[in-house]
Amino acid sequence: MKRYTILVVDDEKSILYSIKHVLKNENYYLLTAQSGIEGLALLKKNNVQLVISDQKMPGMTGLEFLKKVKIEYPEILTIMLTGYAEVEIAMEAINEVGVYKFIIKPWENNDLIITIRRALESLAVTLERDELLKRIQVQGAILKNLENEHPGISKIVRDEDGYIISEDDEPVMEIKWGQKDP
Repeated sequence: MKRYTILVVDDEKSILYSIKHVLKNENYYLLTAQSGIEGLALLKKNNVQLVISDQKMPGMTGLEFLKKVKIEYPEILTIMLTGYAEVEIAMEAINEVGVYKFIIKPWENNDLIITIRRALESLAVTLERDELLKRIQVQGAILKNLENEHPGISKIVRDEDGYIISEDDEPVMEIKWGQKDP
């Protein structure tokens, strides 16, 4: 199982300690920062998959910090912590920054754990999808090159029952997706 790196940014040490305590039995490498500036410095030095940031921080708000994260590290998922349910900030964070989820302080520990797990599962599925799309593009390019070198190589002719017709007009047994070879 992959060990994910999570960066938590909050100006309150007690919040950072609480999140560390909640996640102590999870298989995550946890980084903490007390400001957006400190968080950006940690992102430059570490391969982080998830950022959890407080909204209300001195100097740079969580929204400002997460906007910079999105620009510099678009592959990182983000979660915003807030003690206030501000609709305008929530809409801006979702629409402009693509925040995965909001967590209202104080949080339920199990909800925090499940939210983080689901965020990282979503990231894993996205990365797998991207890898499969790259494979499809490579295979498509290979097939195109083969077709250019050997015109008609990719043409498939089937009979009325769906069987592939070979060059000698003998039907070839059809194998459907999910069916094992006989």
